[in-house]
Amino acid sequence: MRLPTLFKQHRNKSYNYTPRYYDERKERIENLRKEKAARSDTEYFKGYRRKSFREDWKTIKSMDRNRNSQLRFFIILIFLLIFAYAAIKYGKLDFLF
Repeated sequence: MRLPTLFKQHRNKSYNYTPRYYDERKERIENLRKEKAARSDTEYFKGYRRKSFREDWKTIKSMDRNRNSQLRFFIILIFLLIFAYAAIKYGKLDFLF
């Protein structure tokens, strides 16, 4: 049994917190839909497509460069092999084989 006091007793604070499920993907999709609905179609295509065209153009150019360099390598390799074959066959370099 306690004795009465003049001072207030400190108690732990309690909250009525109920945890809820948060779906980050769903929230992000809803935000994107709201943003798209807020902007008009012309603003959407102006902002989106310019950047996309630039990026697409860069990737196409880099793919063309890679393809051209590979093609150039194989053409040079074929010429060298033909030259080596002709040098061995007609150049009297039979001592190699």
